[in-house]
Amino acid sequence: MLDTYILHNGIPRKYKDVHFVEQVEELKRKSGSNPWPIIDLLIKAWADRAPEEVEAMHIVIKEYREALFDPKFGQTKEGKDFGRRFTLDFPKRLMLMIRSVYSSEELPTDSKFFALFAKKYPFFRIPDKI
Repeated sequence: MLDTYILHNGIPRKYKDVHFVEQVEELKRKSGSNPWPIIDLLIKAWADRAPEEVEAMHIVIKEYREALFDPKFGQTKEGKDFGRRFTLDFPKRLMLMIRSVYSSEELPTDSKFFALFAKKYPFFRIPDKI
């Protein structure tokens, strides 16, 4: 099946990509300050467009979990200076998608954001508990 292209601002773009951006913009208007419906949509788009990344991430998270000292809380063994706690694996492409919709002022990606993200989307979470 061939992709349909249209001219958007003088640049040839796939119709499905332009349509997706319009969906995101409309949902952003409707959802106001609640970013989670848009993040749901972006995660679905990421998974649909990069299934190999989804599969690779599943493998990497499994490997992280197997290497943990305490898989319940994501603790690693204490090293020379400190121990660590892995909470989630966040794909770069997904972060770029989120940043294309929200500025860092509109949606700060701080520890509170990542903790809530890990609770809402357990696929990305490494420990059993957050």
